[in-house]
Amino acid sequence: MCDYREVKPFIILPIGKKKRMHDNRRRAQNLKKWSNIVLGVFLLLLATGCHHSIRFEDIGYSLGQKEFDAGLIAVITPETVAQVRPITSLMAGPYTWEIHPGEMLRQIAEVEFPQMVRHYRTASSYEEPKEGAKRLTVELLVPHYDFSDFHATVVVQAKAYGPGRTLIFDKSYREEGDTQGAKMFWGGPFAMKSAIRQSSFQAYQAAFAKLRFDLGLFFVKPGP
Repeated sequence: MCDYREVKPFIILPIGKKKRMHDNRRRAQNLKKWSNIVLGVFLLLLATGCHHSIRFEDIGYSLGQKEFDAGLIAVITPETVAQVRPITSLMAGPYTWEIHPGEMLRQIAEVEFPQMVRHYRTASSYEEPKEGAKRLTVELLVPHYDFSDFHATVVVQAKAYGPGRTLIFDKSYREEGDTQGAKMFWGGPFAMKSAIRQSSFQAYQAAFAKLRFDLGLFFVKPGP
């Protein structure tokens, strides 16, 4: 019985062409293998690279504003102070920067609030001031901190209470620092720490400016 199915011809490639195809295939396999090795080494360095702890250093500045005859306690819990936000940047190599947003919050508060009121101190849990014509306790949190697209974004939450734990206001202040792209591009990992500090400092200062305004409205309001 005849088989009428089409029989495809068997093509024999020239030896030179067959060798070139084999060489190209080997080169592609080697390139893929080395690419995977380089990627693996980079990820390993990223995971085990240097870790840098970042908080503000030697900050001190004048607000140039009126001091209120008031008592203020800022409550910042140990959990808030212990917050750590790790940041990595491909631009700056296999390094990790561990940012402490809660400690930055405490540092800014300790610079600004003593210039704002006559009687100020910090506490780790709720307390009420014993001195001052007007008295407030403000609980401070950092529910959000991020450093991306070359700048810092911070959210400071403040709950202000009058005597007897009467809630005066509960507000969140979201602010961004200036972009530090040029500094990071030219300085690499050596400039990264400075870029994070500078942009974060600007964001915290902007948030505290709005917070101080709201606190000031209470302090100038007539009555106890």
